[in-house]
Amino acid sequence: MTTFSQIKSTRVENTNIPFSRKLLASGIASMLVASAGLAVLSPGAFAQQAATVTTADKDIEEVEVSGIRFSQRSALDRKKAAVTMTDSLVAEDIGAFPDKNIAEALQRIPGVQIGRDNGEGSSVSVRGVDPDLLRVELNSVGAMGMGGSRGVDFRDMASELVKSLDVIKGSEARLTEGGLGGTIQVNTRKPNEFKENFFSANGEVQYNDLIGDAMPKTNFIGVYKFNEKLGVLVNVTASDKDTVMHGIRNTEWQRFADYDQSAEKTTVNPKYENITEKSGCAGISVVADRNTCLAQWDEFSPSLPRYGIWERGEKRLSANTMVQYAFTDNLSAYVGYTYNERDKTAYDTNLQFETNSAARVNPQSVIWDDRHNIVGFKTANATISNRVLDIDWYQESSMVETGFEYSLDKFQASGVIARSTSEQDIDSRGTTVWAGGIVDLEVNLNRQGLPDIDLSNAYIRNANDLTDTSNKFNVNDPASYSGGASYNYRPEQDETQEDMTKLDFAYSPDSGFFTKFQTGYQYNSQEFVNAKFAYNIIRNVGASYNDQMWTVADQIALIEGRTESTPDFFKNFSLSTYAPSSWQAIDSKAILEELRAISADNTTRTDLNVNRGNFDVEVATNALYGQANFEMAIGSLPLTGNFGVRVVDTKTAANGDVTIRVMVDQLDANGNPVVNPVTGAFAAPVEDLDHPDTFNGRKTIKEDYTETLPSLNLTLGLIPNELELYFGLAKVMAHPRIADINVNATCIINDYTQAEIDDLPDTCTAGNPALKPYVANQMDLALTWYPNEDSIVSAVLFNKEMDSWIVDPDTTRDVDFFNDGRLWDVRQKYNSSGAKTTGLELQASTMFTMLPAPFDGFGGSVNYTYMEAEDVGLFNALTGEELPFPSQSEDSYNISAFYETEAWGMRVAYNFRSEYLVKASDRSGNPLLVDDAGYLDAKFNYNITENLKFYIDGRNLTSEVVHINSGTGRMSQYDYSGREYAIGITYKM
Repeated sequence: MTTFSQIKSTRVENTNIPFSRKLLASGIASMLVASAGLAVLSPGAFAQQAATVTTADKDIEEVEVSGIRFSQRSALDRKKAAVTMTDSLVAEDIGAFPDKNIAEALQRIPGVQIGRDNGEGSSVSVRGVDPDLLRVELNSVGAMGMGGSRGVDFRDMASELVKSLDVIKGSEARLTEGGLGGTIQVNTRKPNEFKENFFSANGEVQYNDLIGDAMPKTNFIGVYKFNEKLGVLVNVTASDKDTVMHGIRNTEWQRFADYDQSAEKTTVNPKYENITEKSGCAGISVVADRNTCLAQWDEFSPSLPRYGIWERGEKRLSANTMVQYAFTDNLSAYVGYTYNERDKTAYDTNLQFETNSAARVNPQSVIWDDRHNIVGFKTANATISNRVLDIDWYQESSMVETGFEYSLDKFQASGVIARSTSEQDIDSRGTTVWAGGIVDLEVNLNRQGLPDIDLSNAYIRNANDLTDTSNKFNVNDPASYSGGASYNYRPEQDETQEDMTKLDFAYSPDSGFFTKFQTGYQYNSQEFVNAKFAYNIIRNVGASYNDQMWTVADQIALIEGRTESTPDFFKNFSLSTYAPSSWQAIDSKAILEELRAISADNTTRTDLNVNRGNFDVEVATNALYGQANFEMAIGSLPLTGNFGVRVVDTKTAANGDVTIRVMVDQLDANGNPVVNPVTGAFAAPVEDLDHPDTFNGRKTIKEDYTETLPSLNLTLGLIPNELELYFGLAKVMAHPRIADINVNATCIINDYTQAEIDDLPDTCTAGNPALKPYVANQMDLALTWYPNEDSIVSAVLFNKEMDSWIVDPDTTRDVDFFNDGRLWDVRQKYNSSGAKTTGLELQASTMFTMLPAPFDGFGGSVNYTYMEAEDVGLFNALTGEELPFPSQSEDSYNISAFYETEAWGMRVAYNFRSEYLVKASDRSGNPLLVDDAGYLDAKFNYNITENLKFYIDGRNLTSEVVHINSGTGRMSQYDYSGREYAIGITYKM
């Protein structure tokens, strides 16, 4: 997969699927003809998924019990049956998962924390490990991320497809490698779990109070049983999903000047910590180093206060179909296909107040707090931009899988062949109009750090008369945006593919110490390709284009009639600062059309060349494992467990852009190096464009590595089937991020006389195709009590030591970067030792069936996770202080309570996570941390009849915001996405 096909943006058309079982069966039967034909022709190539949790899934499932109690009890059954450290969630009914969103469902599990995008749960971290370093599987087949990331966006898949979720925090040799933090397995239903035909239909309307529009969602599930051996299942969910984010931001905090003239430093740079007065920096000869020293006394100031409304409109489609056939009592096979599509538009409206330099701020107006943060100022020469990003964004993922399962007496065999793909096309068009020279725009931050932006006295400076304040700036007046206009086109696309072949064998002796021997082989091949493009049209007032000057009149004519009012800003939300209720934003499409017409420029993506830096990476792994399960007794206490080892051999091929420049002496007429007659030094070197080592193109670098991953799991029954002590040890790994092993090298060969005298090395700045994987040794110790079949009390102590961690770029000496014998000093990311994380997970849940009616319908659960990390190896770029482990909150907890009868039920759930690091360094060098946040959700359902159910639910009922800071007192982002409600009805037969 080394070339791109254009990804066509299509929209989902909703079609009415009739409720007739006869018509549904006819459609399913048509699908079966093709699918079952494949099964008959090639039974040996099919594979029943290798179940990670040993449960009763292999047996035909009576799908009759449903509800919250069933869900909670089934999750406990899966946990009890698991051999390694695992927690599970199970659907309350067919097509009815506890949460609308898979990520938001996963956050209910101890040790799982999620990230949100426009109010929706999107990414998941397990025990503080970044989403990129988790393995996510759908029916034991790897799920794919977008844009070269292995992190899966859980919005891509409808929760209605899910039967159960398993979060595997421990490890076994038979598990596919790749989950440094853990493995998340998404399991869908199989047709032979049903004894008879089945059909259900669901209709739902969602409503977000910040948007104000109703959004439809439908789900249809059909199962047709030809006989007890042959069945087919179809599960389809389609929805319109609109989300929005209203934000007030300071964006970034930069250090411009020492306004307070305090002797106390604002920050302490470790390099200059011994210099205690500004005068001490004067002796530093290198100007850049001297300025870095002086910056220790500079205050932090907000560089880009702005208002933003970021709207997303999506048409989502998720579909899963599977055919399952039992050839004999010993041999069964299946073929399945899963498809997910998100066809969306993004429309980001921004009103930006650019104050990002000392020259833009009036120093006499500056107000600071006791932490050396600027909390108020007036502008001297700011820029105000009215900017819109208009994006067509199409994402598609699919998976085809086929497998078999065979058993004969003591012998079992299973296999899977699968292909997963993902495609993404982003067509990003940005338009901006602006005004420069803005004076007396006033910014004051309140206690929350939110900017109060006062434009009442703001005016556009008259360069010819600085006392002239008559040209007042008006956000809604096209004539005020007198600086210029631009169009920035930034399309990009990427494709990802993973092929997998897996064979597993097991032998179970009749008796003895060992209860099962397992071995197997797995081949994975992953391919990642991306391409990015860029194009601009710019019109600066006063500049000439095609021999014509762009005037203020031209600028006003461009804007007039091409603006539109924004939606109500922070609708139904009480802000603690002033903000406009709306403003006139430019109409991006209209501005773009006019700019193109004026410039006679109709450039499209097909006219553009791919940007430098795109990647084309292949990763192939071969894995073998052996594992033994055993059972014995220590006195009267049963001890069960397993031990095993997995060996993984990985080969990578990274193809990327490479530029090699050769610097040589300037030569005189005699061919000798030119020497400065005054200083006697050699003249500065020049680039030799014709040198044989000069290169500008693409190169492929191949590397390989092998890892051996042992594991041990032990469970001691202190009270058989009731109180268990678990201990687990394992070595786990995750492959390097794709962007990190991209070649993308810029190199310089120093082939001149002075370089030889000074022994200067040849240098590169590059990615690192030779990166080894992330590797960690982990330990789990758990005490779990099951008082009855509905209850659990558990405490888990866990530790993870990152033996190999990929750290930020530094210079490595004498690297054979191109594997051709040439040595370079290369600035790149590299492997080092990593953090040590330790944590505690506590959980308890029960159903109060021991109480008299009606109180016997109550139930609930609570869990708490504490995590800490040391030797993280990440440091504040400005102060040198060690930063926390990324994506890891120190504290998180869940509380849920429910009440359920045969006729109705309700559930209330609250999730909290404390502050966590989302980015080690923004463009200004500050770390970004997401503040504490808690989310309250609730659901009520009523069974109208045995086959007809009504429900209503609400999310983010407490109107929580996402609050991101750059340090104490430095608010960077304040984003709100509204409260969401849904009402729906489900019919099944």
